[in-house]
Amino acid sequence: MKKTFEKLKVLQEILLKEFGVEAELEEIPRELNELKRRFAKAERSISEMETARKDNDKKLKELEKEKGELLRGKEKYEGQIALIKTQREYEAITSEIAQIDEKLGIIDEGELGAVQEIEKVDKEIDEKKQLYEDLKKDIAEKEKEVKQLSSKKQKELDKHLKEKDKTSSGLDEEIMYKFEKIVKKKDGVGIVSIRNGVCMGCNMLLPPQFVNDVRREESIIFCPNCSRILYYHDLDTAAEEVVL
Repeated sequence: MKKTFEKLKVLQEILLKEFGVEAELEEIPRELNELKRRFAKAERSISEMETARKDNDKKLKELEKEKGELLRGKEKYEGQIALIKTQREYEAITSEIAQIDEKLGIIDEGELGAVQEIEKVDKEIDEKKQLYEDLKKDIAEKEKEVKQLSSKKQKELDKHLKEKDKTSSGLDEEIMYKFEKIVKKKDGVGIVSIRNGVCMGCNMLLPPQFVNDVRREESIIFCPNCSRILYYHDLDTAAEEVVL
């Protein structure tokens, strides 16, 4: 059993390296994914602004059409003034002309607003398109970087996995499965000693009979509190770190 415990200690160090590299592999594409998120957002913004640009173009054309119709109507009324014979007819025509002028004033304001909005949107589209192109370039460069770094880290991970397979040879698969989960969940420490009846992983005072069972080394025993694998302190080395 002592050999098993020593093997688990070595395996623990390998697992720490494995988990560390896995974490790095997960972190590598984070910046790239953020660039892609910003790229997609810029793409949506451009599409939305181009739609707004088309809407304002349509509005401007409709205003121009309405303005043309009003100007033709005004011209018609103004042409009738010379034919007027009564004051009543004159007042009626000049009233119609005044209403048309009022509508033309509203249209002029609408046209000015639409033109200003188009200029504003065009400027924003140009800015977004520049951002779009910059992000596109950054993404291409970052993808190359991610590919190279991921390849390097994957080779490193494969090395640790081979070491793990070699070291874990002969260990019970179920014990191995539990041990990996414990190391990952318990801050990288899956096997600890018992000293003076206390688990060095969680500082829990263990029953004397339980301690004796661990000391006999007849089987793998887990701490009932922190779930770490336990061994008696005689196996400790000077370099062992106590978990608080």
